Amino acid sequence: MNESKYNLKSIIVGLVIMIIGIILIPIDLFWTKTNQNLWISVGCSLIASGIVILMTALLVEKKEEDHLAEWGLDKIYKVRSDKNKDSDPKLKYVENHLDAIAFGLKSFRNNHGDEVEALLRKGVNVRILTMNPSKDNCFLKQREIEEEETPGQIRNTIEQLVSWADKLNSKKYKGHITVKGYKCMTLDFYWRMDNEIYIGPYWYHYGSQQTITYKFIHGKMGFDIYSTYFEKLWSDKDNTIVLTKEINNG
Repeated sequence: MNESKYNLKSIIVGLVIMIIGIILIPIDLFWTKTNQNLWISVGCSLIASGIVILMTALLVEKKEEDHLAEWGLDKIYKVRSDKNKDSDPKLKYVENHLDAIAFGLKSFRNNHGDEVEALLRKGVNVRILTMNPSKDNCFLKQREIEEEETPGQIRNTIEQLVSWADKLNSKKYKGHITVKGYKCMTLDFYWRMDNEIYIGPYWYHYGSQQTITYKFIHGKMGFDIYSTYFEKLWSDKDNTIVLTKEINNG
């Protein structure tokens, strides 16, 4: 239920006009002393106008408080591919965080390998949570059924993702890519680029690029909840296993 909120700007304007009117009256009485009490008339008019504005703001112009604002929901994309058009050009500007929960990221790897490599050169660490591609992972098999993929297709893209990360890590840049596999049911899509988070579901009989996606901005409740949850998932040793090779910088 939305709560009513007063129009603060109107209240301030009303008070300022009343104060000016109050100031004009003693100026005319004790200093300028105009023949027709001009400034007194103006002051009284301003006071009356200020009262009208103030009463209107307090009794009529009430704003409905937008509870969505505290969540920081900045944008909704009908399909995830539209999100990519918005976020991908910003990839080269990432400074601190590139975190993801996804599957094999095949199109991303094919289209943005150079940008990722540039991020690694400047020291950005990339963290990716994906489904554990082990052959006994029943949840992975079920997801392939739900997306109507050929058996083994999602597993294959995840294995390619890990190989891609290992290849980039072997170049020993300042930053590196860590891929972890989780063994629970399918998690929502998650994509963090510094102060922006994109999240969305995986739907039954829909490809991952064809589902709705939401954007949350930093400093708001939605961003805080999702980023904190990612950190918990990332640190959960019971549910995740590191898939990329150990990085040896020696």
